[in-house]
Order: sequence, then structure tokens, then C-alpha cells
Amino acid sequence: MKLKGIFSTLAACALLTASVAANATIITVDNTDAGFTSSGFTNSHYAPGFNGINYMVDTSNVSGDFAIWDPTSSVDWLAGIWNVEMIWTDGANRASNAVVTIDSGSASSSLIVDQSINGSIWNDLGDFSFDLSGASVSLDDSNSNTNKFVIADAVRFTLVTAADSISAPTDVPAPSTLLVLLAAAAGIFRLRRK
Repeated sequence: MKLKGIFSTLAACALLTASVAANATIITVDNTDAGFTSSGFTNSHYAPGFNGINYMVDTSNVSGDFAIWDPTSSVDWLAGIWNVEMIWTDGANRASNAVVTIDSGSASSSLIVDQSINGSIWNDLGDFSFDLSGASVSLDDSNSNTNKFVIADAVRFTLVTAADSISAPTDVPAPSTLLVLLAAAAGIFRLRRK
């Protein structure tokens, strides 16, 4: 009977762990949201596959236009490591070298995205450490091809690790490990019952 109680407790822990992983904190900032600002971009809904009701396009071919997504106004925002993804509409007339800058609030790094491909999907830009304030993702046309459009649609932030838990013990098993252990324990319990 004690073994059955242990398995019940393990099952409850595994379900709780899986539930926490399934309910990760996700913040999406669309070009129509309060956390978005831009200069030199205009609204469009010409190409399908955008997030929300439209997207924005830089058609001016004048260097200095920008778009900024700021997640810090969300009640769910906290300092920590966040996975950053960006969505755009693609096409032959899109910039193949749009500059994206990730600003942590205390440091920044830039990368190049090719908006002529991988449209209408969330493109993974990587995991970045962000401060509680000053965090943002920006896109500008400083490096874009002549006569090519830079697209500003939406950025999605998914919490990987909160800053207050970054120094947490690392010897805690992953949810998948708990499920494997639970399945093995259930198998042993069934064999012992026979």
C-alpha cells in the first residue's frame, strides 16, 4: 500500500510539472499594441500571413526608419532569460539583411534577419537575458537592400528562466525525466502485483 501512495504522489508531481511547463509566460507585442512604436513605417495588409490585423512596412528607402517592440509594460514582464521570436511576411521584395537589435536594458546586441524567406512563421532569434526595465527589440533599415521593404509585424517573448531563479539548483530532474521515472515505477508496480 505504501508503494501505491508513492506512485500516486509521483504521478501528481509529474502532472504538476508538465502543467507548469505548458503554461509558460508568453508576451506577444504586435505592431498595433501599446508596446510598439515606429518611425517611417506605414500600415499594410497586402501580403497574407501576418500576426493580428496588419503589419507595417518601410517603403521610404530613407535610412533611419525604425520599429521598436517593448514588452516591459506587460504585467507578466520580469527580469530573466527570454526566448525572442519575430514574425514577418516574406517575398522577393523584402530585405534580406534587416538589422534587429536586442536591448537587454543594460547592453545590446544586433543580428541580421532575411525577411525574403520564412514569412508567416515565428522565427527564433535566440535566448537573451533582459533587465526589468529598458528591454526592447528594434528593427531598422540602416543595412537594408536598396528598393527592398523592411517588415515590422510582431515579436514574441517566452520566459525561459526568471532572474530570481537563475541561481536555483540544477539537480532538479526535467519534466520528461519525471515522466519516464513515473512510467518505470508504474511498470514495476504492475509486475509486483502479478
